[in-house]
Amino acid sequence: MDGSLKPVLKRQIMFLAASLGAGLVLTYFFGFLVGLAANVAIFVAAIFYIRYRQTKALGSFGFGSDTAGRGHMSEGVKLKYVCLACGTEVKGTRCSSCGSNMKKPLF
Repeated sequence: MDGSLKPVLKRQIMFLAASLGAGLVLTYFFGFLVGLAANVAIFVAAIFYIRYRQTKALGSFGFGSDTAGRGHMSEGVKLKYVCLACGTEVKGTRCSSCGSNMKKPLF
């Protein structure tokens, strides 16, 4: 096993053990239904917290919410496509001159 995977695996196993332990303790003290509801609430809160940390970490690398799905492309940059069959510029899915669907992007 790769050495870089060990901390991730250890963290996942610790999270599973902690959540299982918290669920058993809550079920023991508050009964099955209340413990189950509290356990689900804890899982949902943990998921939202993990997502918050991930988006915060990605924001420090320049991937903010305004650039989601686009990478580092600026607003004014648009891809141009050229038809592979006849070589004319294509706007849309089909070539206006020959009707071909095959196109390649120009950078």
